[in-house]
Formats: sequence, structure tokens, C-alpha cells
Amino acid sequence: YLNKKFDVNVPFILMNSFNTEDDTMRILKKYGSHKIDILTFNESRCPRINKESLLPMPQTPTSDISQWYPYGHGDVFESMLNSGILDRLIAEGKEYIFISNVDNLGAVVDLNILQYMVDNDSEFIMEVTDKTKADIKGGTLIDYEGTIRLLEVAQVPAEHIEDFKSIKKFRIFNTNNLWISLKAIKRVTEEKELNLEVIVNNKTLESGVKVIQLETAVGSAIKHFKNAYGVNVPRSRFLPVKSTTDLFLVTSDLYSLNHGALTMNPKRLSQTVPLVKLGDEFK
Repeated sequence: YLNKKFDVNVPFILMNSFNTEDDTMRILKKYGSHKIDILTFNESRCPRINKESLLPMPQTPTSDISQWYPYGHGDVFESMLNSGILDRLIAEGKEYIFISNVDNLGAVVDLNILQYMVDNDSEFIMEVTDKTKADIKGGTLIDYEGTIRLLEVAQVPAEHIEDFKSIKKFRIFNTNNLWISLKAIKRVTEEKELNLEVIVNNKTLESGVKVIQLETAVGSAIKHFKNAYGVNVPRSRFLPVKSTTDLFLVTSDLYSLNHGALTMNPKRLSQTVPLVKLGDEFK
């Protein structure tokens, strides 16, 4: 719709992992005749660490896939560079990239934000929205020694968790809708400037083995970019589908699909969505 309306060629890019690549490629075959360039690249895979021995589980690069994990969305910058996608976009004259979580159905292109970015010579814009009781775990922006930083729940000491969850103390949270300058991404990756906070993710495998996964968040890169801002956007731009209940709501008549954008039924008096609870068998 965007390409047709403005007579442009904006590609749609998917970052896959080794878990999702095959399924994605199968689905993309359906869109071969559509007038849109769909590009894909893979994020890195990392060795899971055994919690007891603190040693990497895979012994060779070809070790069983269950011993590896996808690095997380903080890897998007390095993977774009390593895959050649970054250089390709810059060579085509592209200047900005809009990044969002694949499950956020509210993440559509908003030209007002892009215009604001251009006008303010900004290299990085993070969309934030007002926090509700449902979003108490979402990361938030803080001022840390005069620079803007993303603070994630995993970085908060146990004694301060309740402060972090408070919607009075921290009023906004990160939607993970990000607008970033491609040339700035090239600069920070090539000059090895990226120093993202590491999030320790403890997991138990189906076999019962306890493992550690070290991950990073894409939003924490905000500190490395010039003229970086958080822009407060309407809640309608954050509509993640992470469960069957979320899917139930977006496929109901609460929403209609208009040129790829979900809009809430205007007859609904409240802009908040009803709380739906389904049993465990519907997870």
C-alpha cells in the first residue's frame, strides 16, 4: 500500500533465526507475485552455557541445534552488516530503517515520526507509550549520567522491582518500534562502538538441564546514536500478539484491517481492550 500510494520501493525485511528460517521461506512463496521486495537475513546463533559447569554446551559448530540459541534482537545491527543487507540498502539510496517486533500488529509506518527525525537530524528514535498495569515489565528510558539509556526489567535488582513496575514512577515503556539512520548503524558497527548491556536469561531445557543464555536488546543501542529521542505515541501503535487471547481480540470485530493497519471499531467507547482469559489448553 505504501509503495503504491507514494510510487516508491520500500522493501520489507525479516530477521530470522535458525528456528524460523525454513517456515518463513515457505510462507514467503505465497507473496512472489506481489509488488514488494521481501528480504531476509539470519541473526547469529550462540552456544548455550551449562549453568553448573559454566562451559559452552556445543563442542563443534555442527553440534545439535538444541545446544544453540538465537542471540536476540540486539544482534540486528551486526547481522545486518554481516549479511550485506546494510550495504545493499545504503547503496540503493535508503537513509532510514523502521524496526519493530514481528508480533506487534500496531507497528505501521508513520510519516510524522519520520519527518520529525529528519527535521531534528536524529539518528535514533524509540517509540514509547504510556504504561498500564498490563505493561509493568516493559523497558523504560532513563537519564544515566547525562545520557539516555534503556532500562530493562532483567537489569533491575530484586529489591527495586516494585519501583520499576510502578506506573507512577515510570510512566512510559518501550514499544520496540525504532527508527534508525542506516549510515549511523554502519558507523557504530564498523567502528566497533556497540557496547550493549548483556541480559542474563536463565532457562531449563526439556531434558532438565539448566542453561544460561546471554542476550542483548536492540533498544539499548540508543546511547550510541546522536540526537536520540523517545517519542510518546498512541497506544494503538503497540498491539502485540503473544498469546491466543491476543489473537482472539485482533480477529474479533473490535478491529478492522485497513491497508495493513488495524483500526479499532469507532463504536467502542473505551480505547482499552477487554480482558479475555482462556484456559491453559489454549496457550
